[in-house]
Amino acid sequence: MNKPSQNTKYYSHKLDLQSKRNDLPIIDDARLWQEFKEGSEGAFIKIYNDNFEILLNYGFQFSKNQELIEDCIQDVFIYLRQKRKSLGPTDCIRFYLMKCMKRKLIEDVKTSKKPFLMAHHDGFQITFSHEDILIDQQIQQENSEKLNKALSLLPGKQREAIYYFYFQNLNYSQISDLLGFDHVKSARNLVYKGLSALKSAM
Repeated sequence: MNKPSQNTKYYSHKLDLQSKRNDLPIIDDARLWQEFKEGSEGAFIKIYNDNFEILLNYGFQFSKNQELIEDCIQDVFIYLRQKRKSLGPTDCIRFYLMKCMKRKLIEDVKTSKKPFLMAHHDGFQITFSHEDILIDQQIQQENSEKLNKALSLLPGKQREAIYYFYFQNLNYSQISDLLGFDHVKSARNLVYKGLSALKSAM
């Protein structure tokens, strides 16, 4: 994924949708992606705005270098815009972008001179806030504290799988792909083991 050699400006974190806001009704990912591939600027802006924060938070699971993460996000979208006509279809844009983002980050580890701190030495840093796990608005604070402590004790791969499954709503096939597994069963087992460990700890 190479940046254009000239006249390239980074996109702002929120692209201007003022003139596009009413152009795009609520549509599914497959149709939105197809419209983007066919050249719709409105579709591109929507995809960018809907996913920038997701990709930023995802990048922080691998590195604490925000500049590097934002560079990777920009590079991903520059690449997608340049290659839009040749991209394959997708019915889950978030998964497609996360896969591109992870691959780009790993590539940049090998070439970048910027400090790069992999978070995987202790696994994905995920926590449930008190608000995230409210049950009938009555769950007590100590329950979220217990859950967060239990999460911190999970092996890194289990935390990563839990992150994909619960925080990003990815299916087992997509999780398997992101983790580099050959079989979907491996991802399913990893999520199951993580959940079992959390239940035991709680």
